[in-house]
Amino acid sequence: MRVIDSHVHFPASKIIDDGGAAAIADADAKGVGYTSGRVRTVGANQRGGTGLSHGTTAPREGTAAAPALKKHERWLEGEKARWESAWQFPQAEEVSPEEGEQRWQEECERYDFLKGIVFVTAGSNHFVSELVSRHPSTFFAYAHHDPMLPDAADRLEHGITQQGLRGYKILGPRVDVPLSDHRFDPIWEVAQAHEVPVLIHFGIMGAAGGTASHININPLAIHDAAKRFPNLPFIVPHFGTGYLFETLNLCWACPNVYIDTSGSNQWMRWVPYEVTLESLFRKFHETIGASRIIFGTDSSWFPRGFTLDYLKAQNRAMSDVGYTEDEKDMVLYRNIAQLLKLE
Repeated sequence: MRVIDSHVHFPASKIIDDGGAAAIADADAKGVGYTSGRVRTVGANQRGGTGLSHGTTAPREGTAAAPALKKHERWLEGEKARWESAWQFPQAEEVSPEEGEQRWQEECERYDFLKGIVFVTAGSNHFVSELVSRHPSTFFAYAHHDPMLPDAADRLEHGITQQGLRGYKILGPRVDVPLSDHRFDPIWEVAQAHEVPVLIHFGIMGAAGGTASHININPLAIHDAAKRFPNLPFIVPHFGTGYLFETLNLCWACPNVYIDTSGSNQWMRWVPYEVTLESLFRKFHETIGASRIIFGTDSSWFPRGFTLDYLKAQNRAMSDVGYTEDEKDMVLYRNIAQLLKLE
């Protein structure tokens, strides 16, 4: 088996490059990455206990304990604790950029099958470009600056041609203009001209209590742009994050749309019908075949590192619904390798 993890977040102090001067300076700050969204309290150190949310820090020793939670806050904490209990991951740690780089390199060395990882966010394009330049055979990355910046298309051009970046990551519910609006066409033109993929998160943002309603929360928001730019690969992660019918429709209508499988896909719990990993792999295989399905984990923090549990669960699901070994190689390795021109 060979694997490229197509969806990894470097543990940084923020998610998206906002284009400011601080984007470079922030690369020196310690970061955590995504956890279940809970903020660690003083003294919480048990396995599977509270973790740090992206961009938060633990209270300093000696500071006062947090006030008692209100009823709705207790519910949110309980939902996040449920995710932690289900996976039993270790508590998240803050790491410096140097530590994060070393640990990710060690992950690639630890798992012989792990041939590469793709950082979809890392705080800034500048930082991630230097990161991947030091590990050209195992680290790859996307630009991830705010698409609303007036020079967003130029930044993408620079990222691809000068910084060695191989795609573009956007958080749909963070963009308050419909993504099929023509004002984004210069960005799509750059990506299509260079034949690099654009990965856009749709669906709920964050853990329990996150954003669930937004103009760009539905993957069909990209339908018109995908039609206008038929040679531009768009990637919808997490099987559409709850928008299963819409994502299948989008993939059926637009053969340049791919899906990725990343994360725990806990959204399966709250859709109004029975969904399992097996049914997801079966339905997408029936609709678009194995050539447009891309494996990822949404890994982001340490000491968890590469989320082997997700790989095992997804590999087993593919086997159970009849994927051949060649099809699994497509999902786990070849599809993203081809999109990123690694082979």
